[in-house]
Amino acid sequence: MINIDVINECAKKQLSFPESIKRLKEIGIERYYTDLVRMEKIYYSHNGESHVERMPIDNMPELAETFNEAKVIEALRSIQNGETDYHAFIRSIVAAGIANYIVYIDGRHVNYIGRKGELYTEKFPF
Repeated sequence: MINIDVINECAKKQLSFPESIKRLKEIGIERYYTDLVRMEKIYYSHNGESHVERMPIDNMPELAETFNEAKVIEALRSIQNGETDYHAFIRSIVAAGIANYIVYIDGRHVNYIGRKGELYTEKFPF
């Protein structure tokens, strides 16, 4: 059974990305899918279980029609350098045309995907 308490801890305390990845890996999560249209995350465990969490983020911009890779990278560097918080990061990547992203914990990378299937892959910086 997926440990929902750890998932909530990662979401609500807004732990750093490396810290969240460590905690999720410890409870057997291998990947998660974030739908930025529905504002949901789906966590998948090694044993085939899944869990859906809502993402309550205020003041979301409209999903941009055009994928802007430079703006996605700019938002990534900003959050990695501690210059912004998670909610502002999400607003930034939606404004840059990201419709969803998939974090592959075991694969150690994230695929950021635009509404037309455009793709930017970021390897874990740690």
